[in-house]
Amino acid sequence: MIRFLVLVACFSVSSLFAQNKNIDSLKVLVETEKDEEKTIKNLLELCWEYHFEDAEIAREYGQKALTLARKYDQVDYEVEALHNLGVTHESQGNYNTALELELEALALRRKIGNDLKTANTLNNLGIIYDEMGDYKKALEYYYQARKVYEALKNDDKIAMVLVNIAIVLKAQGEYKQVAQSYYEALAIYTKTQNAFGVAVCYANLGSVYYYLKQYDSALYYSNLGTEEFQKQNIRQFLPTTLCNAGMAYHKLGNIEKALVYLDRSKALNREFDNKKEVAFVLIYEAGIYKNEGELTIAENLASEALEIALQIQALQQVMDARLALAEIKANKKQFADAYNEYHEYVLVKDSLFQTEKSKQMAELQTQYETVKKENEILLLTQENQLKDSRLAQSMQVIVILLVVLTLILALGYLWKNRLRLKQQAELQTTRAALREGQLKAVIASQEEERKRFAADLHDGFGQMISALRLSLSKEKIEKPTVEHALGVLNDMNLEIRNIAFNLMPQVLVKNGLAEALKEFAARINRAGSVYVGVQTFDLDANMPDELRIALYRICQEWVNNILKYSQATQVTIQMVQHPQELVLTIEDDGAGFELSALTSGNGNGWKNINSRLHMIKGSIEIDTTPGRKGTTLMATVPLGMAQAA
Repeated sequence: MIRFLVLVACFSVSSLFAQNKNIDSLKVLVETEKDEEKTIKNLLELCWEYHFEDAEIAREYGQKALTLARKYDQVDYEVEALHNLGVTHESQGNYNTALELELEALALRRKIGNDLKTANTLNNLGIIYDEMGDYKKALEYYYQARKVYEALKNDDKIAMVLVNIAIVLKAQGEYKQVAQSYYEALAIYTKTQNAFGVAVCYANLGSVYYYLKQYDSALYYSNLGTEEFQKQNIRQFLPTTLCNAGMAYHKLGNIEKALVYLDRSKALNREFDNKKEVAFVLIYEAGIYKNEGELTIAENLASEALEIALQIQALQQVMDARLALAEIKANKKQFADAYNEYHEYVLVKDSLFQTEKSKQMAELQTQYETVKKENEILLLTQENQLKDSRLAQSMQVIVILLVVLTLILALGYLWKNRLRLKQQAELQTTRAALREGQLKAVIASQEEERKRFAADLHDGFGQMISALRLSLSKEKIEKPTVEHALGVLNDMNLEIRNIAFNLMPQVLVKNGLAEALKEFAARINRAGSVYVGVQTFDLDANMPDELRIALYRICQEWVNNILKYSQATQVTIQMVQHPQELVLTIEDDGAGFELSALTSGNGNGWKNINSRLHMIKGSIEIDTTPGRKGTTLMATVPLGMAQAA
């Protein structure tokens, strides 16, 4: 699985200390400092410094800080130590220990009453639950944190939790929504000049585009993330961006570079003792070598991955390694060994299912106990309320009457307001329907007129010119005159056919959208300066005229725009029809541009595209960046809505 990065809330100790001392200086201060409070601060900062290099050493300093904080009753530093220790355990996959420490820190945070730091801890709890696979709990804590950050109007933190929420949503396969969340977070980080946040967004956009199978974009953003982390000397996240880039290179067919990046990722994961990630990279490399026919190397890599996965009891990696070994041994004709490995794979798969099932049952039991306790509290509260009501019955009657009167007035006001809003909504709906009807009528009229004019030109003038050419060719006149006349007539015939094609291609009417696009591409390709390729999949031969014409005009308008401005040499038009929607993708290798210049311009091309899309209820996305080569347009049309339009 492609890797995403989570945004761990910054160690709050970093905000306590303005001075950025190096590790050697801090060690000296810890040995020589006599003041207990300053010693605790230095220990916490050492924990922070070592966190990115060696989690075990970081924990030693964090534990010393925790012991001293409790000894001298320094609650602020105690909670910082718990938080830092939790992060070190989380970074190595010790999730249960990390969870205990962060929950204890959360209780102290709420007791102290620091909203920002409380939200940081809520965010870290969301991260831990996310990594444990409990997405429901993860989202609960992320949304709690987001609510606090929004109340504090802290843009950086809002962006951070947006990224983390997006990581959970990606597990549901909603990659377009995930990408949108990252772009929103990236805009905030760019505005606030948060270099670390920008780097994380780049890394995660690389992951999103990998899932969307846009491997060029995946590689582009993964490399941007790597460059940013290297600039900031944050080595902890480099294994992820390097791994993602390696996988993108593999999908793009560059095996040599893929292995270089995967090896770099693997080496850094070993350095940080990220055993689970080491196993993942080993399994992926084993798959590459298997496909390349290097079966011995592939088997060694998969075996090493299996050994590590068994050591840390990572069931998913054990399962993946077993399956990889089964396939490798089958390729080596070792069918008995392959069968044994596949049998072990099935056993692990069943075990993983049972573990998940037990986890769900435990969660349901916890929910049941919670509801039971809430009901008991509710019953006790009701009994107390009943006793109180007997002491103040007359007062309650007055209060009830006032409440009833207030409710009647409120309901009357709400009913009247609702009636007014309903009337306004109906009026707006009617106006929108009229506007849409007018637009459809105008466009339909234009298309019908173009179709008629094209038929007249093609059938009328074409036949007349053909007859004239035939007559002239039989006349006994001077040969140069005949040849000249025939040349002029051929030019006229070709020009009229071009006009007819631009107005309404006959192939679109007779043979359908796929053939019309291919003929359109062939006309452009004859010039030799740009190559246009067309790919269509599962297009309905009985596609409604409105939908077919609108899609053709959108392609025609966008490709003409590419030819005018992008300096592209290759354009690919791809159209895929799914049961519920139709997806149009147009890619070119020309220069990128500023999207706002297109959407805010005065040209008719963009307006025509949007008018056509509005008519068929479609949506559009454009991926382009100034200075980057290549632009992608993706239009999506819901087929039911489009056919009903």
